[in-house]
Amino acid sequence: MQDVDNKVLGKMTKTGMRRGMTTHEAIMFGVGGAVGSGILFAAAGGTSYAGPAVIISWILAAIFIVLVTLPFAEYSAMFPRSGISARVAYYSYGSYGGFMSGWGLLIWAATIPAIEAVAVSTYASLYFPFLYNSATGVLTIDGIMLAIVLLLGFFALNMVGIARFGKFNKFLTWVKIAVVVGFIVILPMFIWHWGNFTSGLAGASSAGGFSGFLPSVGGLFIAIPASGILFSFGGYRQVADMAGEVKNPGKTMPKIIGTVLLVQSLMYIGMAVVIVGTVSWAGFGIQTGDWNFVGALGSPLSSIIRANIVPGMTILEADILAGMVIIFFLFAIFSPGGTLGVYLTGASRIIFGYSEEDALPGAFKKTTKHGAPYLALILALVLAILFLLPLPSWYALVDFVVVAAVANFAVASISLPVLRRLYPNVERPFKIPYPMLWSFVAFEVATYLIYWSTYPTTLYALGAVLAGSVIFIYQASRKHFMGLNLKNSIWIPVYIAGMILLSYLGGTPTGGINLLAYPLDYVVLGIYAAMFFFIGLNSAPKEPLTSAEALLDPTKEIDVEGEY
Repeated sequence: MQDVDNKVLGKMTKTGMRRGMTTHEAIMFGVGGAVGSGILFAAAGGTSYAGPAVIISWILAAIFIVLVTLPFAEYSAMFPRSGISARVAYYSYGSYGGFMSGWGLLIWAATIPAIEAVAVSTYASLYFPFLYNSATGVLTIDGIMLAIVLLLGFFALNMVGIARFGKFNKFLTWVKIAVVVGFIVILPMFIWHWGNFTSGLAGASSAGGFSGFLPSVGGLFIAIPASGILFSFGGYRQVADMAGEVKNPGKTMPKIIGTVLLVQSLMYIGMAVVIVGTVSWAGFGIQTGDWNFVGALGSPLSSIIRANIVPGMTILEADILAGMVIIFFLFAIFSPGGTLGVYLTGASRIIFGYSEEDALPGAFKKTTKHGAPYLALILALVLAILFLLPLPSWYALVDFVVVAAVANFAVASISLPVLRRLYPNVERPFKIPYPMLWSFVAFEVATYLIYWSTYPTTLYALGAVLAGSVIFIYQASRKHFMGLNLKNSIWIPVYIAGMILLSYLGGTPTGGINLLAYPLDYVVLGIYAAMFFFIGLNSAPKEPLTSAEALLDPTKEIDVEGEY
């Protein structure tokens, strides 16, 4: 029986997890996480800020996400452990720095299952309007209940183990890819409006903006974090957190992460082009260039297709478009569902990793015979429901969660040269070129991404990250406040608090009081990021906080040394 389990689920490690996921399944896992609600809402939502230039926003976001997240390919191949993206800062800055960095990522991972569940209910309102209140932009009680049922269903699926879930998710992901590629290729054959690419934003010229393809330079950047574009690129990170359950991770993780980043970038950019090119202003009965209307659609692509079914169209064309509405509606229902399962899995692995670092009680390390960390899964489920209840809106949840995640990206980017110095002899199957320069540029980009998320979202999200210190203090008290590494990591909460202040003082387009008006705010932000980059480097420990052997062998006890 044990041999059968090992063959189906993968070999069990001494931590209780199983290495049962193949390279192909891991790539499908990442793409499945990427192709979710973002392709339904963010592809259209970004037009509210950038108009047709949202296509450029997607391209910039793809570049930015490579800069700030590709170091995780090095980390996951170097230390192939579950929840690695939340644990990197433990190895570079110690227990407090690790907790603060990972806490932002836990907020991200725990919120996204709720986001995907909300997306299903919202899109379903196209035919079941009682699920969503279009006047308030939030789910009804019925919609919330449907979202909770979805969360419970994928929780049950996760309990059978990652290998079985991986095989199920692989099938779903191939269907997703086929539908998205099909729409990108087929829809322009029947619907295309070249004028949309120079339509600008309605009223932009009279407001002192720009007409044409690029109506707002500021909107080009603000759209990236504020409309869900950046959120949509999160699929890769789930793969990094599954490093402890992937076969031969040292060699395969860089290939897996790189492939996921490439595939999702091509799909999202392609979908953005299709969204812009297929909007029919006459079909909606609205002013040309009213991208705010398009960005607020509850079921964007399905609504856009329906608006193009007009008198004078041949019966065949009308039937094909009507069929595509139904196909995409069904896709919109199950696509976020698969992503929901991916992120519920990822959140539980971050909790598992936190438990191994003693940041959460050791009980969360317990696994079933299938290798599923069941108590961590239960906590991830509870957190998802808690985030869902007060914020039953896709955009409200996305705006909140992106800022918390980027705070983790910032710390992880500085960790690249720090870990190179602390562990020079650890084998790195994949190495980032020019690590110091890459780290500096990534930290600058992460800082700007936080700022572009707009105030007061930055206040709420970064405030939630800072609030994690309360939980850390409780855990630290159990260890008599020993080994906190405060002198190494105190710069992290100071940097986060400073970002809240700069966001508040910044320009009007990003929600600030305009004390630091554009372009002065951008100059100050660049200097601020450069200053904290060097503070972060100089604050890092001079000697390893734990042995390389302990990091490479997850069965060994890790005791991070440090001083109060």
